[in-house]
Amino acid sequence: MINMKFRLLMMSACVLLCGQMMGQRISFDKSTVNAGTTLWRRPVTAVFKFTNKEREPLVVTDVDAGCGCLDVKWTKGAIAKGAKGEISITYDAKLLGRFDRYVNVHTNGSDKPERIRLKGLVSTGEKDNKNVENLFPYQIGDIMLSTDNIEFPDVHKGDSAMMSFEILNGSSEVYTPQLMHLPPYITAEYKPAMLGRGRRGVVNLTLNTENMNSVGINQTNIYLARFSGDKVGDDNDITLTSVLLPELEKSANALLDPEFHVSSNVIDMGKLGRKSKISGKVTITNKGKGVLRLESIEVYNQALKVSLPKRSLVPGESMKMKVTLQAKYLGMSNAQPRVLIITNDADHQKETITVKYVK
Repeated sequence: MINMKFRLLMMSACVLLCGQMMGQRISFDKSTVNAGTTLWRRPVTAVFKFTNKEREPLVVTDVDAGCGCLDVKWTKGAIAKGAKGEISITYDAKLLGRFDRYVNVHTNGSDKPERIRLKGLVSTGEKDNKNVENLFPYQIGDIMLSTDNIEFPDVHKGDSAMMSFEILNGSSEVYTPQLMHLPPYITAEYKPAMLGRGRRGVVNLTLNTENMNSVGINQTNIYLARFSGDKVGDDNDITLTSVLLPELEKSANALLDPEFHVSSNVIDMGKLGRKSKISGKVTITNKGKGVLRLESIEVYNQALKVSLPKRSLVPGESMKMKVTLQAKYLGMSNAQPRVLIITNDADHQKETITVKYVK
């Protein structure tokens, strides 16, 4: 009986010690910032301060914003015990309505990232409609919208996310908002349910990942009904985009994991002019010790074409990825031209390559 108690005591001590050894070495003063209300297109910034409470130096290896609407900056280099650092997140406020964004913070202290959160509300702040064309630049019949391109933050299976956009009734009749052809993983809420002449409303879209089957980019068009019995068409479509990431775990021996590296996450292709197509390249390198696999390569806009020699790289190997912009397909999508790469690197699971050009 005494030996049994001793063994149980030693097992408990071991569990406690192992838990301490595997504990997070980063400690935030707060994990969520509610930015309150900001005006449309006036970026808002939140600063998350943290402290290294462990003996070993702390390094923030990556901060994954998961969305082009966020700009992140963080303290670089090793942070000694007791020293402090900070992560700055700026939301561009280009979409009206509520925003709720999560950011994954990767450190050398844990295999799993810490999540911090920035939320708030983007409002017009106007009591009249003198700037209607600027505030609602997209028009479907007599109904004006703040955007015609909705992009959700990246999600994993089991997550949910919500995005909003504003509408304005420019008709002389009472208008009842209604979206057509919603995919099974999206639900819509209209506030208010009916809009009087010249009145504004908000459409809240909620993404439920349990009804999503395809890993990678899930992009579809939904359609705003201008009147009862309206039909779908090119003149009343709204683009919805979401990215479902696969669940990845690091191997038992982290020294054998791949390490994805890309030379740049922006390709500046210069001027398109009257050219039928223009192109640019980035270099992809495996800096790890395991085989790197590019699990998925997709485009947000049909005008882009991607070509590369293969989908896997052995340790130390590099290759060029060519991206071509085809003029004849521009205008087929409202989405910004970008390329999504999903890898088997658990620490760098996703990379987005933005394509810039001048018409």
